[in-house]
Amino acid sequence: MFQESVHKADLGNGYYMNPILDGDYADPAVFREGEDYYLTASTGEYLPGLAIYHSRDLVNWELLCHPLHDFEGSVWAPDFLKYEGKYYIYFCASGTNWVIWSEQIEDGWSRAIDLKVGHIDPGHISDEEGNRYLFLSDNCMVPLSQDGLSVTGEMVQILKAAQIPDEWDIEGAFPEAPNVFKKDGYYYLTYADGGTSGPATSHMIMAARARDIHGPWELSPYNPIIHTWNRYEKWISKGHGHFVEDIEGKWWVIYHSYENGYEALGRKLLLSPVEFTPDGWFKVIAPADQATRKPAGVAIESRSCFSDDFSDSRVRGWRAWGEHDRNRYEKTRGGLRIHGIDESIGKGHPLTIITGDHSYEVCVHLKVENGCEAGIVLQYNEEIFNAVSLKEERLSVYRLGAKLAEKKIDFSECWLKMKNEDQYVSFYYSVDGNSYQKLNYVINAASQNTHAYNGFLSLRPGIFAVGAGAAEFQKFRYTGLA
Repeated sequence: MFQESVHKADLGNGYYMNPILDGDYADPAVFREGEDYYLTASTGEYLPGLAIYHSRDLVNWELLCHPLHDFEGSVWAPDFLKYEGKYYIYFCASGTNWVIWSEQIEDGWSRAIDLKVGHIDPGHISDEEGNRYLFLSDNCMVPLSQDGLSVTGEMVQILKAAQIPDEWDIEGAFPEAPNVFKKDGYYYLTYADGGTSGPATSHMIMAARARDIHGPWELSPYNPIIHTWNRYEKWISKGHGHFVEDIEGKWWVIYHSYENGYEALGRKLLLSPVEFTPDGWFKVIAPADQATRKPAGVAIESRSCFSDDFSDSRVRGWRAWGEHDRNRYEKTRGGLRIHGIDESIGKGHPLTIITGDHSYEVCVHLKVENGCEAGIVLQYNEEIFNAVSLKEERLSVYRLGAKLAEKKIDFSECWLKMKNEDQYVSFYYSVDGNSYQKLNYVINAASQNTHAYNGFLSLRPGIFAVGAGAAEFQKFRYTGLA
């Protein structure tokens, strides 16, 4: 067996260590159904969209499915819930907000329905009479139909965001990511503010409460509930959280954060315990960077695996930037055949995986037809990527989307390997898969993150095929390096 992700959230002694999902899983939404927890997160331009994860203890998670099908658009900031026997996911994309629904968690999801309402980051809630509402950025609210599939009234702002002190280092005032829950006669509204990926101390979670969903709302005296107080903390830009009650009645918040110095790995998911105070407010009671006692529940074993011998009947666990043509991928007896597309590597829809490891290796065997260029990629977006490729018996190395070097090797199939060693990226090739020759062009990838290129994305390793013809990939191996 090849080693998977180095980080294990479950310490095996009744405690856990953040992150609970290691890698780019921004904008989490979570809810509990009986003893089961379900979670989704933003997927941006990557397809398939909106992965659903399952847990029984909020620490150990497994991938269940991808519910969003045949959708074109960059998908962000979902909300996830069950209401009167049906599951719903609300999300924002293409300047509007959408909803999908299903009677089963793992399949049967509808096509996306455009709610035709602006603002971002939808959050669903129903009142005591069963009226349904959608909260949106700027702490605005719109009424929904009883089936939750359309907007039935005008948008109103129900709470003006708290003034952020001028002396704080923030990106700006951007109230967003509303999450509303009910407890002991109160509606609690939490929202993010301060900006997502600017200064380390910008992001935060604020809280308010009201007896009536229409207000008046009062702001918490404990605000901000979650915040990075100095730029030297391990977890920075903490914010955008969802609150959930466990099977023992204890409360928790799941939220995203960058790991200091590793912003290129995207926003990872953290879990913190929440304590309600005698005056009916709540506080987060444990630092995010220390071992904390786990929530009650059974630890499930994840079946997900980064390595892939492509023996499954379907291609699983991979994500592709903007890919909609499933006919490009063909299973063979020994691997996966990808037909090239006449685009650059970054725009050629590489298949990638999400990892949060500081160091790892990926290697794969490939056979490349004439006219096709194929290999291993470390992609940020369509323009920014690093790669090693084989085309017509020549190896090429790319940095920041531009060809850095080329080497003639006189064969059309080989093993390629990429090592990302604490954000220093190097490339290798081999004829037999055992003895590797290094290509002496090492890339410092630490700065390839949203601060330089925007987009709130992460560097993701994967494989690609562009140009004419096709390439066959065999025995993709991921090895986390401690």
